Amino acid sequence: VVRPEHADLVPDPAKGTIAGTLSNIVYFGTDTHYHVKLDGGGENFIVRHQNSRSNPAAYETGAKVGIQFEEDAARVLKD
Repeated sequence: VVRPEHADLVPDPAKGTIAGTLSNIVYFGTDTHYHVKLDGGGENFIVRHQNSRSNPAAYETGAKVGIQFEEDAARVLKD
């Protein structure tokens, strides 16, 4: 499991990222939530981006993106 605030988007899916397509973008004032439909199928993954003047949201629905995160941001959950 990776929390949405610990993931980042990159404009081109590359080695070491999870590839997908932006299916929805939801603006929440201080945050923007990017819904990414993963290329391998399954569920959408949501990436939370904190909005600021120096870090504007720069993606559009339908864009191919990669999801990246630091190793220590991932947690394994047991059933």
